[in-house]
Amino acid sequence: MRGSRRIHHKPYYPPTLKEKALLPYICRLAPNETGFALEWLDNASTGSHTLFYGLRGEEAKTALPLTAATADVTGLLPDTDYEFYIEAETGAKSNLRLVRTGAIPEGAVVINYLHPEDTQYDFSGQYLCSPSLARTKSGRLVAGMDVFAGKAAQNLTLLFKSEDNGKTWCYLTDLFPFYWANLFTKDNVLYIFGLTTEYGSLQIACSHDEGETWSEPSILFHGSNVLCPYGGFHRAPMQVIRHKGRLYTSCEYGSWGHGSHLPSVLSIDENDDPMVPENWSLADFLPFEGAWKEAACGKQFDTIEGNVVPGPDGNLYNYMRWTLGSFLRLKVNEADPESPLEFAGIVPAPVSNSMFKVIYTGEKYLLLTNRRTEASGKFDCWTQRSVLSLFESEDMEHFTLLTDVVNRENEDPHEVGFQYPAYLYENGELLVVVRSGFNRAHNNHDANYSLFFRL
Repeated sequence: MRGSRRIHHKPYYPPTLKEKALLPYICRLAPNETGFALEWLDNASTGSHTLFYGLRGEEAKTALPLTAATADVTGLLPDTDYEFYIEAETGAKSNLRLVRTGAIPEGAVVINYLHPEDTQYDFSGQYLCSPSLARTKSGRLVAGMDVFAGKAAQNLTLLFKSEDNGKTWCYLTDLFPFYWANLFTKDNVLYIFGLTTEYGSLQIACSHDEGETWSEPSILFHGSNVLCPYGGFHRAPMQVIRHKGRLYTSCEYGSWGHGSHLPSVLSIDENDDPMVPENWSLADFLPFEGAWKEAACGKQFDTIEGNVVPGPDGNLYNYMRWTLGSFLRLKVNEADPESPLEFAGIVPAPVSNSMFKVIYTGEKYLLLTNRRTEASGKFDCWTQRSVLSLFESEDMEHFTLLTDVVNRENEDPHEVGFQYPAYLYENGELLVVVRSGFNRAHNNHDANYSLFFRL
């Protein structure tokens, strides 16, 4: 085996399992109430292939000859687990995969699905996380998600594409190593910005063919890992925004295990090459002290997942996840991008204990967030994520509920979650990708679906 710096793979397997890349590979799943759709590829055999499927745990299987790279299985029992695999005429078999039938929320399109007990990606994790969304120069939508699990490696990102504005989706490629990554475009080039693994190094890669192939990543800042006494770099797939000639996005440093994350903002001149590390500026991390600590009565909460957006006064702010019912507002020093952020208040807002997205339309603000309902008390759930809502604001201090993207408030919020939305706002239309846990997900946090909505 020769060395390689390539990060795009179809598919990726660890070096000790490299022979599996020559077997049939199931690269996308999309269950529905009484069946499921799948997409597959085979890098070694061009002959005939057959799908074998049946109830989980039972030997009897139904054979379905495959005539294309996609297949639809219909007529199954609802709310039921099935297992399946693909076999080539050579006898080569894919991994045994799992799927559970079940109804999909109204208005949703399944981008991808991963059964919580499916071991296909166990070298990285077992649950789908970190939604991201971008539109390329041809109009293609590209959606990303990583595969995570507690104490797992967490370094595989899956990409999918849609050529019809989100009505249908298909597999694009695996990226390794990438985690907590978001997609964005600049000058008709597609970029992905994230970490090598949880609390790892900050890195960026680019694609000049709309996500089909990718450059070698550039490390912007070397990170550590969760075991380091001071933690490491942290970021969710937070958006990259343009403001007065610069690109901005948020990041933090710390870890949950050490009780805190210190906020910062990364930025670059919009005319500079994002692949050159020296072009990026990182604001000094803001310590929890002074006016911030005093206003918080000494209690430091989440301090993660910041939204960099222009405020109503024209200044640039980082609106950060803080605690239930309020967010943290920090001012960005636009004149000196390496200066630390400035505490600018703790603001009441209809946010839950989860990541939210702030969208500045140029005239008003939209807030995509989980909101609490009476169900949180009924089920004794302090971190309800079973309702994802869209609010509107003129000043980022007063909010009006517009609609619910998805509402499952009557189901146990410990088991159901629609969270971490990624978005594109285009001509009054909001496209949203949601990390979704329902239909017997591992729990409300550990998602088994990535869903697409259009508002």
